[in-house]
Amino acid sequence: MLENAGLGFGGRTLFSGLNLRIGEGERIGVVGRNGSGKSSLLKIVAGTSEPEDGLVRRSRGVRIGYLPQELDAVGGRPLLDFVLESVPGLADLEAMLARVIEDLDQAQEESEQLALSEKLVELHEDLAHFETVYSKHEAHRILAGLGFSEPDMARDVGELSGGWRMRAVLAGLLFQKPDLLLLDEPTNHLDVPTVAWLADFLKSHRPAFLLICHDREFLNEQVSRIVSFEVEGVRQYGGNYEAYRAARTEELTVLDRRAANVAREREQAERFIRRFRAQATKARAVQSRIKALERLDEVTVREEQATLSFRFP
Repeated sequence: MLENAGLGFGGRTLFSGLNLRIGEGERIGVVGRNGSGKSSLLKIVAGTSEPEDGLVRRSRGVRIGYLPQELDAVGGRPLLDFVLESVPGLADLEAMLARVIEDLDQAQEESEQLALSEKLVELHEDLAHFETVYSKHEAHRILAGLGFSEPDMARDVGELSGGWRMRAVLAGLLFQKPDLLLLDEPTNHLDVPTVAWLADFLKSHRPAFLLICHDREFLNEQVSRIVSFEVEGVRQYGGNYEAYRAARTEELTVLDRRAANVAREREQAERFIRRFRAQATKARAVQSRIKALERLDEVTVREEQATLSFRFP
């Protein structure tokens, strides 16, 4: 949860006073112009970056999986092992099991042997449960769904191209079953069948997530709330992407009308002041118009951005 969070970059404020609560199983789309602060928001929620202002509160024990656009170097392990070992806690459990077995071999006292034997049984039960929840079959299924073939399972992750490494990291995140997924453009390197598989996976497993995605169809079918970086600040809307577009279009229409009304009032007041400023009989009326002019609100309207048009003949 973010409380009055703020962040700037290069002397420019990306957002300020942002309050964001992510409920269990809630599916939130993050939209806005490039460079508006979407990825920075995900980094703050993930804990890889901190806001300049405000607080970040995370529930105790919450597990977060983060897929950034830029991946750290990965390699040195076969693909299947990379996914299986991505689950936090497995390595610790296996190391503890090895230590208990070693201690049991060296134990001399019967009471010590009994205690270590009981501990060994508990660890085997924990490991069996772990392997049931995070089975090799499930890792295979996820990797296959993301387009990997059977021979790929033994390939070193470092041998894969950038797009396929991204798929490998995404497979590890889906395999972990985190409480909250942070997905920054997960469909960028996926083909159409794989995007369809990912959409079905997310629908069936229902994790909470924050999703940045330029694939509007994918975004529209996945989310139930929109966090939008707008010219007047970060706004939040209930519903999917199409519902947001409809609500935002209506808002902009109202905003444009308000701006036009304010501009008209300002122009009328300024014209009156210019016309009657020199007339003593109109002094009180002129002062009244000047005060009214000072009270007029500044209405921020949409920013028109430069666009590039091109075609491939």
